[in-house]
Amino acid sequence: MGSGCRSASKHKSGGFASVIIQGNTPGQIREVTIDVFSKHGYKNAGPGYTNLVFEKEGSRMDNAAYGNWTGSPPWIRVKTAIIPVSETTFLLQCKAALVRDKGQAAFEEEIKISNFRAGPYQKLLDEVAARLTGTPPAPN
Repeated sequence: MGSGCRSASKHKSGGFASVIIQGNTPGQIREVTIDVFSKHGYKNAGPGYTNLVFEKEGSRMDNAAYGNWTGSPPWIRVKTAIIPVSETTFLLQCKAALVRDKGQAAFEEEIKISNFRAGPYQKLLDEVAARLTGTPPAPN
């Protein structure tokens, strides 16, 4: 067996969205995760090493469904975690929420995005895995 990346696979028991990544370090996974989320308009909002938080302003549809009285739009917050499975295998998973009144400590509210809306977040993780393995992501 040679060193380097191996294929990644989707991992259904991770809950919301997740992938298994083999043959990469947590640092490599972290850097590619930051790059992929940044490319899709997210800002890194947490300084963690294996637990990262990304945020971006919600869409008009999110604002119509989850906006507040002040008129400030909701934000999307994605929390990722790199979890060791074995010595060379890691689970990259995420959970997402819409955030009302972002930054208002007494009023900030996170509304969990349900599992049936996980598709766009699964695509982001699939893109991370594909970049690490050098293979194109599988079409949905």
